[in-house]
Parts: sequence; C-alpha cells; structure tokens
Amino acid sequence: MERRLFTVAEANDTLPKLSRVLRGLQERYRWLNGNRQTVTLLVAEYNIVNESPVDPRYFKALMVVRGALREVEKIGAQVKDIGTGLVDFPAKLHGREVLLCWRLGEDRVRYWHDAGSGFSGRQPLDPADVEPDRPSEKGN
Repeated sequence: MERRLFTVAEANDTLPKLSRVLRGLQERYRWLNGNRQTVTLLVAEYNIVNESPVDPRYFKALMVVRGALREVEKIGAQVKDIGTGLVDFPAKLHGREVLLCWRLGEDRVRYWHDAGSGFSGRQPLDPADVEPDRPSEKGN
C-alpha cells in the first residue's frame, strides 16, 4: 500500500476524528499504566485461555489501544507520543518529503519537521506552505 501524503488542509480535516480517537486512546493508556500486570505467559496473539494471568479488563484495554492505533494508521497519520497526543502526517513541502506535526489541543496543523529531526526540529509552517507541492491530478 502506497503511503499517503497529506496537504495541510487534508491533515486539518482529520483533526476532529483524530482528537476523539486520541482522547480515548490516552484514557485507556493512562488506565493501563495505572493497572500494570505482571504477565508470565501469553498464548499466541488473541488466544488467551481463561487461566491466563492477565486480567480480562487489562486485555480489553490493550485491544482498545491497539484498535485506536490502527484507526489512526488507516487515516494515514502516525502517532508519535500517546501521552502528549503527538501526531505526524507525511507530506511534501518544497519538493521534499517532510512530516506535518500536530499535537492534541492545537486547533490546526501549524508545524512541520524533517523525518530525522522529530519534535525538537519542529518549524512553523509558512503561509505559502498551506498547500504542499503535489503532482497535478490532471496529469499536467
């Protein structure tokens, strides 16, 4: 499957849904951290027997987290930090691939960074960057 490249507008359009998913993800993640289990054995993925040392509530919470991460992945975005709600969107600016950077609570995507620099390399988007370079859909 080809990786999706977002425009700033497309990334912003996903924010209402991403915000809902991330809030639920953070809630479950906090619960998991507060209810850590000592796991000695997990039979193959999803095939946990009733005698499992894992509390069923803990396992269900893990599955909710996994489902939320998959939902973000289907959108084409990348969760970088669950705790802060940090998400990146692959994009193309000025002819090179970059990541648009957004954090839960921000009203829109305002930053970008190179793949190697991460959050510490965040730079504000220029007004000219609102629509990243993209090949014409008409084939011109």
